[in-house]
Amino acid sequence: MLDKSTGWLGQRLVGTLLLPALAFWAGVGSLVATHLGWPQVSAWWSALGGARQALASGGALTGLLVFVLLAKAVLPTLVRGYEGFWLLRGPAVRLGQLGVSRQLKRWRRLRLTDPREFSRRYRCFPPEPQDLLPTRLGNALRAAEFYASDSRRYGIDAVFFWPRLYPLLPDALRGALGAARASLEQFLVISSLSAAFVPVTAVLAAVLDLPVAVWLPVLACTTLLSPLAYRAAVSAALSYSELVRSAFDIHRRALLAAMGLALPETLEAERTLWQALGQQLYRRDTDRPDLIRFTTEAPA
Repeated sequence: MLDKSTGWLGQRLVGTLLLPALAFWAGVGSLVATHLGWPQVSAWWSALGGARQALASGGALTGLLVFVLLAKAVLPTLVRGYEGFWLLRGPAVRLGQLGVSRQLKRWRRLRLTDPREFSRRYRCFPPEPQDLLPTRLGNALRAAEFYASDSRRYGIDAVFFWPRLYPLLPDALRGALGAARASLEQFLVISSLSAAFVPVTAVLAAVLDLPVAVWLPVLACTTLLSPLAYRAAVSAALSYSELVRSAFDIHRRALLAAMGLALPETLEAERTLWQALGQQLYRRDTDRPDLIRFTTEAPA
């Protein structure tokens, strides 16, 4: 049953969601079994018999898959939460301001004259301080977003054009992007489930009166695992962001060709074309329609 389910979910969801969810619920079950007594649990399982064991296993697997599907639906929200967008509005806005102030201090400490510090600012932060987010993860991803959007580079609306560019990328690059994104999401899921396991352990320890020798190491390990997984997610985000930059550097003009547009001959002409094209597609009009010139040649 588990083998069929993993094939249905796909390899990416298995690593990103299924395995962390399985570890989470196995941990909860282990704490409950510790309270009840492992010999008693083993005896109860043996007494069920084959048919009822199969039904119980099927029910547990169904519940796990429902949890995974629900987690899949909220995964984009989880990523945006770790980026810090939820800290920019609502009751947590003060906390968000403190986070942005902390990131601004880190941004200002990096000297552009030092090659290593310039590399860190390039990879870890957007170019302008007003675009900073409250978290390291958010700034690492935003740095890639503003890379192509920078008017001194290409002037492309990266968020708008990325879904149009992505299908044109070579299989090798799309595979690398998918693997880097899956790694990023997997570490965030591990971080969030580890953080959630801390209050779960505390509640179970109080309700079930678990021994200190059981709940204290679990509480310490999960408390430590959550920030470690987050740091790993930031590292994965840096790798993913560099691949996004490479995609725009190498293949952005392939998107123009695929849309049947005449390729500009200079960088300045390309910048103005991207601006006009973005206006036309997003706002249904542009102040420079003369820049959008089609060619009769078939795309390469």
